[in-house]
Amino acid sequence: MLCSGIMRLLDRRTDAPLAAGLIAGTVVVFQQPLRWLLNVAGDVERRYNLDLIPALVVLSVVFVFHQYRKRQEMRAAALAAEAEARLERARAEELEQLVTLGRSLANALDFTALRHAIWRHLPAFLRPRALWVVLRERDHWHVVVEDTDTTDPTPSAEIENVAALAVSRLGPDNLPGSAVVIDGYECFPITSGGAAGGMLVLRKGATLSEGQRRALDATVAFVSIAIRNVQLLIETREHSMRDSLTGWFNRGHGLETLRAELQRARRTGAPISLLMFDVDSFKTLNDRHGHQAGDAVLVSASRHVSDLLRASDVKCRYGGDEFMVILPDTPIVGAQQVGEHIRRSIASLPVPVGAHVLSITSSIGVATGQPGELDAEALIARADAALYAAKREGRNRVVVDGGRAEIRPDGARVLSMPR
Repeated sequence: MLCSGIMRLLDRRTDAPLAAGLIAGTVVVFQQPLRWLLNVAGDVERRYNLDLIPALVVLSVVFVFHQYRKRQEMRAAALAAEAEARLERARAEELEQLVTLGRSLANALDFTALRHAIWRHLPAFLRPRALWVVLRERDHWHVVVEDTDTTDPTPSAEIENVAALAVSRLGPDNLPGSAVVIDGYECFPITSGGAAGGMLVLRKGATLSEGQRRALDATVAFVSIAIRNVQLLIETREHSMRDSLTGWFNRGHGLETLRAELQRARRTGAPISLLMFDVDSFKTLNDRHGHQAGDAVLVSASRHVSDLLRASDVKCRYGGDEFMVILPDTPIVGAQQVGEHIRRSIASLPVPVGAHVLSITSSIGVATGQPGELDAEALIARADAALYAAKREGRNRVVVDGGRAEIRPDGARVLSMPR
């Protein structure tokens, strides 16, 4: 039992001096019995002509060697199990990071949330590298995500050029997770519908392990799905806010935008103006040439007017053939000039309808927000009243609300709508 206790202590990796002390103590305690056993063994050898002691020594040496080798095997197995456990823990952490990234990307409803999700939950092994997500819209590339803390940022134009060049070098033999290396960058295609619609660009660094490559491949797949979902959501949202015929915003979105612009104008003191216009004698045109001709007139007029306006101007189809244009940071004089440009442009616009070419005109009402005004409906009503005043005066003219000048087709100015 004492020997088994010693072996248990040794199996537990007891310090060598303690083990030696225990063995020496055991020898001292059993010195007399051991001497007696040796004498008995000698008598047996002499009586039966046997080499008992050498055989026992050989067996003892073999037993000790066997135990040593068994212990070494157990130690190697323990080390292998520990290494496997470390690997499994790393895989579990990697899987948890990917699940967290996927969940966060799934909850992203716009590119701002997408950027935050990538920045916050990017796998740890990618952190030391600068990272960009670049998307292609038609023939243009633009960076939508940039995750880099460098004090010398890389220009977006350079990354966009790298992404465009990488796409041009993609071939049918490119495997998932394989990179296209361009001038010190590793580019991983973001696919949608089998085509590369974007690139995840990494600054080239240390070689990634096989496991890291698998995690990167999964990351790119998650990002591809999330980007496509955000794009579809934005497209759906855009379609819900736009008129299907002209592509201009619909009435509901126009009202929301006008209220927001009035709030901003009140805070900043900047002017805001509004145009309301429609196509003269539109009902007669529909009755005479049909509704398809009327639709063609509305499409042509809206496209032509869009080219005259700033990107910050908000264009809405208010209803039927009536349109509304919100002009932020525009005083009444500037709005009046914009109205006149629109009137002249529409009057000079030929609209081909079958075998006919139609000439159309428009009537335009202009109004400006009063200082501190927040009532969008009241501002629209004033611009609409100016529009109908233009119709009463003979159509094809611009009328300004509030007793200001009216611009007639001949360029003459008269006072209109006294208040």
